[in-house]
Amino acid sequence: MRIGLVLAGGEGRRFGGDKLLALVDGEVSIARVAEALREAGASLVYAATRSGERCRLYTEAAGLDGCIYDPPWLGCGGPAAALAGLGGLRGKVLLVAPGDMPWLEPGVLRGLEAFMEEAGAEAALPLHAGGYLDTLAAAMSWSLVERLPGVLGRLCRLRGELRASDPARAAERLVLVGSGLLASSPLAFAHINTREALRSREPKNPLGPKQAYILEPGLDPAAPRGRLCRGLGMELEEYRRLGIRHLERQAARDMERLCSP
Repeated sequence: MRIGLVLAGGEGRRFGGDKLLALVDGEVSIARVAEALREAGASLVYAATRSGERCRLYTEAAGLDGCIYDPPWLGCGGPAAALAGLGGLRGKVLLVAPGDMPWLEPGVLRGLEAFMEEAGAEAALPLHAGGYLDTLAAAMSWSLVERLPGVLGRLCRLRGELRASDPARAAERLVLVGSGLLASSPLAFAHINTREALRSREPKNPLGPKQAYILEPGLDPAAPRGRLCRGLGMELEEYRRLGIRHLERQAARDMERLCSP
């Protein structure tokens, strides 16, 4: 069974209100994203949010099956935190999408899942031009989902923060799919972070290359320091070689913070 998760924890400060309830072509943004998840095959669709009131609003607007929340024991917030709170759910594949990506096409999610399965990977993310990722749109296998509470909890204790790329970097095998293979228009990946972005419909990044990269990051914060730092060094070298700037920055920050003398 596929489970869909709409990331809905943002405050919408730059938008000046709740962007997930903004009307986009006559329908609220979160409802459009939830429908894309259903059309991609999700049997159940949940929102990851931070209050019961928002859960009620989003459930009514998008016909959701429920909500999940950042687990109180975690100690860190951010988009990745909600993925530590999925322990009560069971499925085969988790499809994740941000609630402020209202033009998302179901084919993007189906494509990510197909590439993940073909590569024998635990996660798949879109890769845009210039080496930038859409870390909030993903397909993940349940083997990864089940490990995430432990991984994210340890990362929070080590760093004091979580990053949106952490779940993907924890995968034993990760496939980055050029967004040009997933959609014909970059509009499918446009976020409505501001009201101007809603009006202009301008995506942040051009579509990526029509190719996919298979990586084995395997970020393991429970490993002894020497092994952890060797793994980070290998990550950093591969990201630099492939020009994946987004993950290169994250690995470099971890090297500096966790491996400096």
